[in-house]
Amino acid sequence: MSPLVPSNPNVFSVEAITKHTNISFKDGNIALLTGKRYFLVHQGLLCRHSPVLKTALETLENTSTIFSLEGRPVLELQDSSEDMSYFLIALYDGIPNLSFTAETYGIISALLRLSTKYQVQRLRNDLLQGLAITWPSSLTSWDAREAAMLDSDGIYEPRKCTPHPIFIINLARLVDAPELLPSAFYDLSRSPISHTAAGCIAPGTLDCHRLSDEDLVNLLKGREDASRFLSTFLVNHLEGRKPSSNCIYMQVGNYPRRRFCQVAFENVFCDLLRATNSLVCDRSCDPLFAIMDAQMIYERSDRRFLRPCEFCRAEFRAEVEAARDEFWHSLPEWFGNIQVSVWG
Repeated sequence: MSPLVPSNPNVFSVEAITKHTNISFKDGNIALLTGKRYFLVHQGLLCRHSPVLKTALETLENTSTIFSLEGRPVLELQDSSEDMSYFLIALYDGIPNLSFTAETYGIISALLRLSTKYQVQRLRNDLLQGLAITWPSSLTSWDAREAAMLDSDGIYEPRKCTPHPIFIINLARLVDAPELLPSAFYDLSRSPISHTAAGCIAPGTLDCHRLSDEDLVNLLKGREDASRFLSTFLVNHLEGRKPSSNCIYMQVGNYPRRRFCQVAFENVFCDLLRATNSLVCDRSCDPLFAIMDAQMIYERSDRRFLRPCEFCRAEFRAEVEAARDEFWHSLPEWFGNIQVSVWG
């Protein structure tokens, strides 16, 4: 049955149908029926925002037999009443106060699915812009997102703040929003594979959501490419790293002091290599963070490590920034050759 074609009127049981009192208006001139609940709303508002609903209502007007509730013509839609209530509220009031958090994912999902289905482009764009704050297309926005995931004690806890990336990947596939996919895949790639394979439980419904087989393969391939990139970076830019040609310590006559910066880089190389091959820290499977941390160790003057001179640090900082930029631009290709119009 088409989602916009009324059911057989002979199966209508008015006694079993109830009105959604919070989203019904006395001057409403159309009854939207979803399941066993209906909404009395304004046809003009629907037609203004949705070309799909406009066509359906025009078709309804040309129908020889129109069925009514409270004297209003009925347009039956194959959506859940809960989803439709969120959608209608958004059409009437907008979404200025909608937060994009783990707790509101059910509302966001309903709005994005229905705004896509009924071609309410402005609402869809607003939702995608909101989601893009957490699942961005630029590295700068990703770094800002990651900083926002730290609690007051500096503990990194993204799952308390954002919807699970499995939800986002499946939703992006459903509504054709590929721009959300690379960062969501990368986020998920940092989790243990066993957790990803087990899926995640949706709040409220307790339904278990999993990746499709194809996307699970995309995830594994992307995770492997990201890990290989990090290993290559460590070998090429830290292992046996030579001091800068302007290195301050290379200007002194004392030979041990001339190796100061080289030893400093070797110490960090060993520390990062140990972390990326173990569970030393919670973010050991996060190549972007690991590459940045290699630089930040020196910037925060960690007393566990020798600190290279300012010239060696500046040279290394430029290499870190270039590597992270290259890494970010590679994400769409690594995670299934995702086609995005704007990335990076």
